[in-house]
Amino acid sequence: MEIDVDTRNVTVLVGHGESFGVFSFDYDFKNGYVYFPRYNVRDIVRFPYPSQNITLQHVVTTSPKPTGIAVDSANDHVYWVYHYSNTLSRCKSDGTNVVVVSTSLSNTFMIRLDVTNRWMYIGYIDKGISKSRFDLTDISMIANFTSNIQVFCMDIDLTEQRLYWMNSDGDIKSVNLDGSDVKTIISTHFHSNEYDAMGLFGSYIFYADNNKQLIMRNKSKESAPTVLYTDTRDINSIYVFKTTGM
Repeated sequence: MEIDVDTRNVTVLVGHGESFGVFSFDYDFKNGYVYFPRYNVRDIVRFPYPSQNITLQHVVTTSPKPTGIAVDSANDHVYWVYHYSNTLSRCKSDGTNVVVVSTSLSNTFMIRLDVTNRWMYIGYIDKGISKSRFDLTDISMIANFTSNIQVFCMDIDLTEQRLYWMNSDGDIKSVNLDGSDVKTIISTHFHSNEYDAMGLFGSYIFYADNNKQLIMRNKSKESAPTVLYTDTRDINSIYVFKTTGM
């Protein structure tokens, strides 16, 4: 679904079947496609956006439980990771030339790219977040999660050069991309393993809470939450963007 932040209008763009869990989106700005993995269907699909005729296109069949996805438009590549897996995979944007980049990871769930500077960020559910080159060289941990904390969503602000994530204690935390200055931005004070979705845009954080609400808050700690939308089911992924120029 597409939600206009200003008007709160909600538009259904496309149905994706009865698959349980779409945990990430990414956009190919070069070719104009939204990509997402379907957890139980074991595939990655895409649809053209913007378009007057939005239909799903099968891209590639994956191993079980694909979760995080990231598009490298500059090189015509799509990367993805799996739930509690050790594998990072890649293919061309049309699904051809599938490559297993690595099988040495652990408990992955999330992935984000800095295409300009060629850095990859991978989130591990109960371990932390790593930074590496696209071939996993120069890899290091820039954030470490404490015991009994799980993380299923993160996003990157390349203007600030900071990475944000939301943990199962309801805290939204942030770190510089060099691994320094880890701090808590917002504390919701409510523990849940259903914090699956967050996104960043400018000075705002968007996330889904345990009440199936889509929330917008300023990055300031003193900001009050704004409820943009309430669903009847869990919101598992968010992609925030501005339509101008797309």
